[in-house]
Amino acid sequence: MKGQDRIKQREMFRLDLWGIVIMICTMILYPLQAQQRITNEFSQVGEQLTYTAYYKWGAVMPRAGDATLTLGKQNGGYRSRLLFKTAPFFDAIFSMRDTLDCNLDNQMRIVSGTKHVMEGGDYTVDLIDFVQEGDRTRIHTRRFRNGESRIDTIERVRATALDMVGTLLFLRSYDWSKTSNQRISARIYAGKKGIDCSFQYEGSEEVKTKRGSRYRTHKVSMFINSTETFKNLRKAITIWLTDDANRLPVRIRMELKIGAAEVYLSSAHGLRYPQTALLSNGKRK
Repeated sequence: MKGQDRIKQREMFRLDLWGIVIMICTMILYPLQAQQRITNEFSQVGEQLTYTAYYKWGAVMPRAGDATLTLGKQNGGYRSRLLFKTAPFFDAIFSMRDTLDCNLDNQMRIVSGTKHVMEGGDYTVDLIDFVQEGDRTRIHTRRFRNGESRIDTIERVRATALDMVGTLLFLRSYDWSKTSNQRISARIYAGKKGIDCSFQYEGSEEVKTKRGSRYRTHKVSMFINSTETFKNLRKAITIWLTDDANRLPVRIRMELKIGAAEVYLSSAHGLRYPQTALLSNGKRK
């Protein structure tokens, strides 16, 4: 029974990170060039977003953990960092302490991604390098667990290539109200090989967070070609982004094989623009 519980917890927390993550043809397919520059008109250095993740299983929805997402300057470029830790209740079951970095050059092109993960008693490091080679991107993925090499693979693709944290920057770079007839494709790297994904706008929606704040948002669905984690191939993840210039992810829902994970924005500091999508404030810490 303990072994089954541990497997369930691994599935849940992996999806939590994908959401913050996150990310992300009957209509027009919008093709993107490999390693296209992310047009940053939504954020600024010093931005800090905090999130709370929940695991929903039937009528039960306990707090699973907390995450912080920041954007800073680094070596002539930028770094977007995600920190995640499990809540005390889940620490007793399966503790996680994760640090994910997306490193970008001064043109906001992703050059590398790193992931440092403490899961139970194991320490895992993922290193992903993105190198432009003509009209293709070369992706070198390495993984080390407890000091031993586990993965060392190379892929070359023409599709837009992203790491997990870079996926959220990618999604925020779009004015989704202007993409209603488009499905936007990308390939996301988070393990041994990339996963083909596409994103589609599903309209405007008012969202209430767990803290009671209400926002006007654009609803975007992520379709993913993987059966290992998601039970619903047509719509694996749904993301709600504010309809103002900040394009903040305020809610993320992920359908798992067992239950679902939900992530809600708790606080936002250092924003580039006023929060005009905020309709009402909820509880404060």
